[in-house]
Amino acid sequence: MHDDSAVAATIPVRVTVNGTSHQLGVEPRHLLVQLLRDDLGLTGTHVGCDTSQCGACVVHLNGQAVKSCTVFAVQVDGAEIVTIEGLAVVGQYDLLQEGF
Repeated sequence: MHDDSAVAATIPVRVTVNGTSHQLGVEPRHLLVQLLRDDLGLTGTHVGCDTSQCGACVVHLNGQAVKSCTVFAVQVDGAEIVTIEGLAVVGQYDLLQEGF
């Protein structure tokens, strides 16, 4: 028998990513890296190690570098985030992007 009470309720989150505003409903345990990759399709942010050691998931959160695999999506309500995709000027790569 399936128990619907075990399904987590979603929490509304407003966030600006790479200059674009988004409103989403996220589960309480949803990580920022999952919001970026799965919900917004920004796959430049990676999960490399699942232990927060490698830095493949680093983004700028309100101007500070953070590992998005260690931040819950509900914690970024009202925040501004810049991912690797947000570093480029349209039609040009940022120096960091050219390194790859």
